Amino acid sequence: MKKQIQDIKESARFYRLVQEVTTELVGAKGEDIDTALQNCLEIAGEYFGVDSVSLGGISKTGELMPTLYLWGQLPPRKTMLASQPTPGPEMATQFNRDGYFIYNRLEDLNELPQYQEHTRRMGVSAAVFWKHHDRGSWIEGMAFSSKNPKTWLDGMVEHIGALGVVLFNALYRKRAEEETERLRQFERIVAATASEFVHLSPERVDAEIEKTLERICKCVDADLSTLLQWRGSEKLTLKVSHEWYADFVDGPHFRGSILADEYPWLTARLRESKPILIHSMDNFPPEAFAERATCERIGIRSILWAPFVAAHGLQGYIALSTINRPGAWLESAIPQLGLVGNVLASAVERQQADFKLLQAYDEIRQLKDYVEAENVTLREEIKASFDEDELVGNSHAFQTAIHQVQQVANTDSTVLLLGKTGTGKGLIARLLHRQSRRKDRPLVTVNCAALPAELIESELFGHEKGAFTGAVARKIGRFELADGATIFLDEIGDLPIQLQAKLLRVLQEREFERLGSSTTRHVDTRVIAATNRDLDLLIDQGKFRDDLYYRLSVFPIRLPSLRERRTDIPLLTWFFITELQGTLGKTIEKVPPGVMKTLTNHDWPGNVRELRNVIERAMILTPGTTLDLESAFPCYPRQKYVSSPVSKQQSENLEDVERTHIVKVLEKCNWKVRGIDGAAERLGLKRTTLQSRMKRLGIQRPSA
Repeated sequence: MKKQIQDIKESARFYRLVQEVTTELVGAKGEDIDTALQNCLEIAGEYFGVDSVSLGGISKTGELMPTLYLWGQLPPRKTMLASQPTPGPEMATQFNRDGYFIYNRLEDLNELPQYQEHTRRMGVSAAVFWKHHDRGSWIEGMAFSSKNPKTWLDGMVEHIGALGVVLFNALYRKRAEEETERLRQFERIVAATASEFVHLSPERVDAEIEKTLERICKCVDADLSTLLQWRGSEKLTLKVSHEWYADFVDGPHFRGSILADEYPWLTARLRESKPILIHSMDNFPPEAFAERATCERIGIRSILWAPFVAAHGLQGYIALSTINRPGAWLESAIPQLGLVGNVLASAVERQQADFKLLQAYDEIRQLKDYVEAENVTLREEIKASFDEDELVGNSHAFQTAIHQVQQVANTDSTVLLLGKTGTGKGLIARLLHRQSRRKDRPLVTVNCAALPAELIESELFGHEKGAFTGAVARKIGRFELADGATIFLDEIGDLPIQLQAKLLRVLQEREFERLGSSTTRHVDTRVIAATNRDLDLLIDQGKFRDDLYYRLSVFPIRLPSLRERRTDIPLLTWFFITELQGTLGKTIEKVPPGVMKTLTNHDWPGNVRELRNVIERAMILTPGTTLDLESAFPCYPRQKYVSSPVSKQQSENLEDVERTHIVKVLEKCNWKVRGIDGAAERLGLKRTTLQSRMKRLGIQRPSA
């Protein structure tokens, strides 16, 4: 009878507790609910005589989740979460299965050693856990803890359960109010975003998109947000164009990523254009190992993908993620997320169109300034030559070479370019490639004269790891890189004789082996070779294989020297002036006739390259806008040479030596040019050739 009376008193006391807690919570709204819940935990803790009370959760892998509310003398939340060892999966499994977990002293946990050690480190000797809800990957509930051993009253779990229902109902009510308010805020973000991008300049679009992603994250409580857009109408790949991440996130992680390459499972799901929710890593199927591994590496715990369709069919997703914590996603905002994505994608598309318009306007403005400048006709000819990759010239010799290029470019025949240094063999090789069927593949260039003999074989054909001292890794050779493309072998005349047989094999059989490998590799490569050396002489000297020469010279193209195309010198002069003005920061408006005549009459042993260097040097030294050649060109002004004693100090310049020799022979012949014993006969030249050279060298018969 006495026990019954005691039970009745205890029930009445507990009823008053529930009534007090309910009264505390009923009138609370908004942020006041937090204060009310905290007060209720204190009331419950004092009622049951415990040291701490908490609302929170534990993952099914046995790790503590961040507490929702905590009262008492336990360590702070961060210390609790960092406590090692964790409670462990055995405790979590038992708790989830039974719906509660209770112990009176540490000895009761002997069969759960990991959890026993955890509670010892936390300073807890007795506790009661009550399960409120199974959240999939974690368990939500309420816990009472005591620092000292404690014998819990009968019905303790039921009492905690009754009290917990009241507390969690208040918590859910608060969450519902917060979600309603977040949805209102999100709708305001959608409206603001739509208006902000209407008249936004293209330069500000990217920054504004990232600001919008930041506002979205803060509204829906996310830590990472990305904008993904399909590339092409077939929706084969998704590219992350923009990304925002919280300060504590070490990023960026995905900006510029192509999902089809890295995350095939996710790309396949996203191609369905439906929302995707990942509440925990356990939601990933086994085949999504790349996606799961990336999330675990970054710390992503939950993800929401919301699809959108832009105005012109451009489709994509906005992705939201939480880092090192579960996400309470605002699923009702998914349609609004799609609207935001639509606005952002349309802004990106409009930005690209605006940039194209600005570029076109800039090109038009530059063209207008260009046409209004001096020497309009000559510069227009240069402009047309830009399309030929700096190949400027209208002379017959030059146009003959260009015509040969056009004849052979669209074939796969091997081409041998012959010409002196500076005649543009590299430019012609690029033109050949650009006009060929292989133009969409790279032009792979090898300078045979620039590489040491011991390395050129490895450079051309590659090597395996350990093939020779220093071969610490496998290397792919240039021929392998040029498979399906074009290879340009510059200075082929300098290729070591021992490698020429291997090159011949590649040309004939289209096969080779890497150094250190017995595997034969086949390639489909178009070969262009070039040399400034006399290959016939090298063959006679035993330095070049005649069979390789015949294989290379399937279609030889000889590039004329600059002295053979003097009519192109004015065009080239203005071309280089135009090209160098921006780099040098100078404007040249006029080239005097005398300067142009000097440039045209010079022999240019260094060809076009030498002409360019002289023009650049003259522009640097010119003080005004009229090209001054005197300080930059040692032969200017050109002297009119007459019969005179030879200077004691002989010039070593080839042109000066030639001039001196012709004058000496003319003096011996009494300035007789033609006929028997004339200067032309003595020099072994035709009369017209000698007269042409005299005119070019400025040699005149002295007046009487």
